[in-house]
Amino acid sequence: MTVKTKALLFFLLFTSVTTQAQRLITTSNKCYKKIQEGNKLNDAGQYDQAFNAFTDIIKDCSAKDAKEEGNVGLATAANGLERYEQAIDCANAAIKLSKKKNVMAYYARSFAYTKLGQNHEAREDLMHITELTKKNKNVKARATMFAQLAQIDFQLNRIAQADSNLIKASELDPTNPAFFIQKGDINVKLKNYNDAFVAYDQVLDLGKRDLEIYQIRTEARLKQYQEKYNTLDAKQLAKRMTTSEKKTLCVDLNKSVELGLRNLQLELLGTMICE
Repeated sequence: MTVKTKALLFFLLFTSVTTQAQRLITTSNKCYKKIQEGNKLNDAGQYDQAFNAFTDIIKDCSAKDAKEEGNVGLATAANGLERYEQAIDCANAAIKLSKKKNVMAYYARSFAYTKLGQNHEAREDLMHITELTKKNKNVKARATMFAQLAQIDFQLNRIAQADSNLIKASELDPTNPAFFIQKGDINVKLKNYNDAFVAYDQVLDLGKRDLEIYQIRTEARLKQYQEKYNTLDAKQLAKRMTTSEKKTLCVDLNKSVELGLRNLQLELLGTMICE
């Protein structure tokens, strides 16, 4: 599970903390501590140990809420171990115990569905999460959920819905450059390069001027010109590109190099195209 995913899980946990606390009131102190320890193992990426810990919790703790949280922990650990079918089974158990109100269980199941390519199911779970969390004050978490919905919508070729959900994400969290990067990347895949660079320019306007964005811009420009001139050969590309196009590409490429670019293909391209 990626760092970004862990961060989102933290957001969801934070936004639903009151509800979870209410559910845990029947859990013994011993089991509650075990759940906390298991969550720390998942947070640290120690998924084997976490899976074993939550298996013991489900076996040893009789309270319904402990079994619910135990299954959520199992689902998270199973996702980390890339055992996605098992993660879905565990999430299903938690959802059944929670009467369909456990945000973390839905997110774990959505994550597993996405990894299995079951995008329709993943989207339904994310939609359910946005409904469950619509009154939460943590708008950054909700914004990230809409961005994830946008990504799934794009994969399902629901372009208008993807754009709508990205707009919602950026309205909720307007200073998050990740949403504009996502919008730019989607437009690159659609070959709408002008729209892509409008989005990438917004990333720069938000103050993100690191290697990541300049490399993204460089690779997008390169793809644009490769498609325009129908060649992947650097020498042929250098001969066919206009002076203006070379200048446009090299501004971002030179900035990438200045910031520590480590990409032999792009560095070679720079020696052929950029002065």
